[in-house]
Amino acid sequence: MHKPRCSLPDVLGVAGLVRRRRRYALSGSVWKKRTLTWRVLSFPRGSALSPDTVRSLLHHALAAWGLESGLTFREVGSESPAEPDIIVDFARAYHQDSYPFDGQGGTLAHAFFPGEHPISGDTHFDDEETWTFGAQGITPQCPLFGEVLSPDLSALKKSV
Repeated sequence: MHKPRCSLPDVLGVAGLVRRRRRYALSGSVWKKRTLTWRVLSFPRGSALSPDTVRSLLHHALAAWGLESGLTFREVGSESPAEPDIIVDFARAYHQDSYPFDGQGGTLAHAFFPGEHPISGDTHFDDEETWTFGAQGITPQCPLFGEVLSPDLSALKKSV
């Protein structure tokens, strides 16, 4: 309970108030297509990770989810006329959603369930954290994409 995790609250409903049985929240939302596009809006500032390294790590994380989910992920550049399905952003404090980050050492990241809302699927990392590659870096955040794909998928025993 004291480990850093996604900052978005679990929505449990009335049944969850009476007796908690699930280890995850069901949103009931899924992607209506099999190929999802993604783009990095901003990269970590003050990090030793180059933008190419961050993009490579995200490619690997999404590929791992693709194997389990049957989804395909395609990166699109900023010149793409269509808005991507998933926007990855390294942001600080208040950052145009209702879930501000709390600075270094607290909430590491959060992601939004699939759906039709403009923020659906977006994944935000706290840019005040020191992002690295490895055991304490971006790689452990791979499970965060489970919330983006489907909360049911992230609860599977075989999930990433």
